Amino acid sequence: MHVLVTRRPLVGRSAESSHLSNLLDGRDQAVFVLMSGDPGIGKTRMLGAFAELARERGIPVLSGRATEFERSAPFGILLDCLADGDRYANLARTLDRLRALLSAEAGSASGPDAGLAGLGRHRTHRAVRNLVGQVVEHTPVLILLDDVQWADDASNELIDYHIRHPPDGGMIVVLAYRTGGLPAAFSSSLTSRAVVNLPLGPLSADEADTLLAKDVSRPRRRRLYERSGGNPLFLEILATLPEAPADDLLAAAGNRGGTSAIDRLIVAELAGLGPTHRLVAQAGAVAGDGMDTALVAAVAALDPGTVEPALDELVRRNVLGSGERALMFRHPLVRTAAYRMAGPSWRAAAHRRAAEHLRACGASHVACAVHMEHAIRLGDVEGAELLVSAAIAVAGNAPATAARWFRAALDALPAGDRPERRAYVRMSLAAALGVSGRLEESRTLLHEIVWVDGGHQGRAVEMLSMMERALGRLDEARAVLTAELAKAGPDDPGGRATLLTELAGTDLLEGRWQSAAENAALTLDLTQGQARGRVRPGVPVSAVTLLAVARIYRCDFAAGYRLLDQAKAMIDALTDRELCDDLDIVAPLAWGEYLVDRHGDALEHLARGLRIARDHGRDYVVPLMYAARVMVRSELGEVEGALADAEEAEEIARHLGSAEMLAFAHTVKSRPLLWRAGPEAAVPLIEEVHRGPGMRSAWWRTIADEVTSDVLMSAGRAQACREFLAARVPDDPVGLGPGAAAVFARRSRAEAERGDLTAATRWHERASAVVALGAPPARSASVAEAGAVLAMSAGPGDGAGAAAREAVESFVAAGLPVAEGLARRVLADVHRHEGDVRAAREQLGRAEELFARCGATWLAAQTGERRQPLEPGEPLSRRERQIVGLVSEGLTNRQIGERLFLSPRTVETHLARVFRKLGVNTRAALVRRVTGWDQGGAG
Repeated sequence: MHVLVTRRPLVGRSAESSHLSNLLDGRDQAVFVLMSGDPGIGKTRMLGAFAELARERGIPVLSGRATEFERSAPFGILLDCLADGDRYANLARTLDRLRALLSAEAGSASGPDAGLAGLGRHRTHRAVRNLVGQVVEHTPVLILLDDVQWADDASNELIDYHIRHPPDGGMIVVLAYRTGGLPAAFSSSLTSRAVVNLPLGPLSADEADTLLAKDVSRPRRRRLYERSGGNPLFLEILATLPEAPADDLLAAAGNRGGTSAIDRLIVAELAGLGPTHRLVAQAGAVAGDGMDTALVAAVAALDPGTVEPALDELVRRNVLGSGERALMFRHPLVRTAAYRMAGPSWRAAAHRRAAEHLRACGASHVACAVHMEHAIRLGDVEGAELLVSAAIAVAGNAPATAARWFRAALDALPAGDRPERRAYVRMSLAAALGVSGRLEESRTLLHEIVWVDGGHQGRAVEMLSMMERALGRLDEARAVLTAELAKAGPDDPGGRATLLTELAGTDLLEGRWQSAAENAALTLDLTQGQARGRVRPGVPVSAVTLLAVARIYRCDFAAGYRLLDQAKAMIDALTDRELCDDLDIVAPLAWGEYLVDRHGDALEHLARGLRIARDHGRDYVVPLMYAARVMVRSELGEVEGALADAEEAEEIARHLGSAEMLAFAHTVKSRPLLWRAGPEAAVPLIEEVHRGPGMRSAWWRTIADEVTSDVLMSAGRAQACREFLAARVPDDPVGLGPGAAAVFARRSRAEAERGDLTAATRWHERASAVVALGAPPARSASVAEAGAVLAMSAGPGDGAGAAAREAVESFVAAGLPVAEGLARRVLADVHRHEGDVRAAREQLGRAEELFARCGATWLAAQTGERRQPLEPGEPLSRRERQIVGLVSEGLTNRQIGERLFLSPRTVETHLARVFRKLGVNTRAALVRRVTGWDQGGAG
């Protein structure tokens, strides 16, 4: 028998080795390396050499490998990677926690912590990232992941998360995969960050000579090199064969190199094994790496006493290799060949024997299901039950695997099986497809369930309407609900009430405020009297909440406040179990409370809703809860917390495959991101959203437009803000709710910035009219702040100071530190324009302190620059002096641009520099400064 694969040292690859060595020298941040190449080209050997380089420098190395036939095992490659952790005493404790977490999330742990599917993928990813951050914070680590083309979906998602959100510290991650086999999950995230591409090509002729034994003649070396194409594995196998058999095998492969020829050579070698050795090799291919003797014996249906010497012989013949932890095939191609040379019927029976053996040994349902999915057949109810149990265990973190197992179980159940079991599996499959981002497949299946009688119809309708909303298909959601409502008879008040509530929620998303109020009111009518006991306890709460939000958006503030009080009392009286069935109402309630400055109530309800969602696996409601909490935390000055919540919302929206939710999450994130990192980070985010198809939900769009205008204005892009508001926001406050006051006030400020005081006054009057309707205090304060800016723009007078102080006092009373700091900056401008430089600096100092305390780093730095202006007399450029002169003449940015042949954006940029140099913040202040009105304000 000839040697299949040999353990030889790395040959060649000097350039690649040098590149990797340099990476080890500069290891203070996360680096991702993509190592690609054909099968047998030497990726695994290259990884081994890299590991040796790292160990020589004292860098811990963790390595894992994916396998072709275990792609259903969640976190398989990562758990394999962590198996080496105990060799590093300083890391062992944290790595043990990582391993325990992933084992539990994979459903493979035993005991009370097994199968914590309710944690949700996003929480698992974040928990893992935190632990990885602890590992690499003080100790750089090299992570080698081989054969990534076969990695399971849960591992791919977790790796992708770390590519997009790498932890701080030195971490080098090498992803080795076959050419063209990079998982699709990584494609978008890898384009957004710098990666090291390291493709491995064939060896040169000289390198091939070095690899071959010295007793091989030079002419034969040349022939071997030409036949192998420089592939090291192919070259080694050819070198072990007599030339004539090798020529025959190559001719059978069409004289082509590559995987096809290698496969034929390996199969020929395996065919030369004795019957028992070949059977054990095939059983080992089914059992997988590790080669547990008892498992291999069960799969082969042999006595362990026969299997042990056969395994030793396979090691001697180099079919198997003795790794650091267990036996394994020398190369994945060898395992593939051994697996496929057995017939499909034998393989199915072998996998069943493997599953039965593992179950008898007390293995988890997940470990058994990895084999059962290859063995299950029609009518195998017991096998289907096993797959369903395993799917439930992994659904939270590996929904794609869960969907595959649910589908296999469904296909195996006989036609005459219990209808309730089939209905349950179908619903579970629909849910798993939806959570894994395959919304279209889930939607199709739900439509089928809706039109088939069964106990899950009502739940299917709710899930389908939710899914249509997540996809932005509001018309389809309305059609589904309306059709079901027409079928619901008067003897089913509970069903009608639930459908009407869903319809009211859809109305809100479409911006049909009056229709939402009417449907919510009809729901409340159905829940009164004797029908009350036939309606879920959460349905009346949902109706009152939706009615409150509808009233608020129609600017009927008094009714809205009263209804919010009622909704709060009702939801607080529900048990967690009662609220769980109608958990999607928490986000609208929190939004309503946010809109009317009840931030404490909103945080309390969101915390409870998120806890229940985690405990009961209701991931689909979580993005909107996180988005609401981003807004609340931003208002309260919790910038880091707001950004963390925004990240959570983005992750779940990605998992669900909802572009609508993702765009909304991006938008609400942009404001705290601006405060912390500045326009360079925040503005591209909102520009990306607005390059997309746009949000179909009028409600979400209203919120997003308010945030976008705020970001543009705070970023110093007043003209862009004005143009955006002019294109997107009507002058009727109905449909804008309390936000109308802030948005109209912002439009007033933008008009004042461009020097159009008539328009600025008109928009300020509209904002004041909303305040008169009873808008909440913080929104009213925004109007006062705009009034101060308008008064300053109009010229000297007392109104500016009083308005600015009113805004500051209102924001202080509301407990909104960032808004308070921004108002203090306006008050500082007032003091500067009045010539009171000391008072201006005091207000800027207090604003800077507020921003710093909130984590609003960019705002703090920007305010510090205002507080410490450049020395008086810094010269303006010729172009800047031209623009200042035209501003003094009353020209707008567009008119100035036409005069000087510049774009309005370029004019705005020049003006921003002028403002900074002269220490002013508005056009009016600039005019006063250059005409001598503000001689004492230069500071």
